[in-house]
Amino acid sequence: LANLCFWSQVGIINVKQTEGGGGMLRHIPLGGMYNLRDLGGYPVTGGGETAWERMLRGDNPEHLTEEDIQWLLERDITTVVDLRSEAEVGHKPDQLSGVQGFSYLNCPLLETDRMPNLENDVGAGYFRVLEGRRRMVKALRAVAAAPGGVLFHCTAGKDRTGLMAALLLGLAGVGREEILADYQVSETYLADVICQIKTKVPDLSAFAGASKAEYLNDCLKLVETKYGSIHGYIQAIGLTEEEFIALRRKLLPADVTGGGRSLG
Repeated sequence: LANLCFWSQVGIINVKQTEGGGGMLRHIPLGGMYNLRDLGGYPVTGGGETAWERMLRGDNPEHLTEEDIQWLLERDITTVVDLRSEAEVGHKPDQLSGVQGFSYLNCPLLETDRMPNLENDVGAGYFRVLEGRRRMVKALRAVAAAPGGVLFHCTAGKDRTGLMAALLLGLAGVGREEILADYQVSETYLADVICQIKTKVPDLSAFAGASKAEYLNDCLKLVETKYGSIHGYIQAIGLTEEEFIALRRKLLPADVTGGGRSLG
């Protein structure tokens, strides 16, 4: 468990984490999950980095073994925030929703599972999701109120999950480059799954499974234009300063207090 993967301008790089992260994993192999990742280890404005094993982003939890479940419980990652629609949940329930020791909350960011179907509309489509203020507030408050660590997810862990990760990392003071890198790497972990789907759905859109940095960057530019920053967005949709602080504390070690009010 000493290797972690991250995205750089030259692609996926495997490194051995021997200091700071203490052998932590960025990409976590649990059960049948293929895009489960830790939001720890990202540098933040003012120094320091986001905390490990506090916030996990992923695809729908399934095929988890008892050992996998125990791994989460031992780290107090016991709140699960499911961003999928009720129809998606009914079709394929979250395995952890019925497991003792976990608090499961369904906070749909969309009424359906439909995302933008035109590539040049992805960034604006993401922004429209963020403009669903009532839904976003519910999901963010679920994270803020969690007593311990949080696993938030959608179906593939790319679009809706990517938006939540971008907001949380931005609030913690992580820079734009790292936020985009965290989003972009989903494409690598989804590649095999998308290939399998294409054999069954030949007319699947060419950019399905893609997580190009410009998709999210276009969305964040729209946030910046309308709200000034991610913090400005959080204030505008109705979260309190106390909830903002609670969200930051979810991702930051106790000795890290700087940054968090810009898009990076």
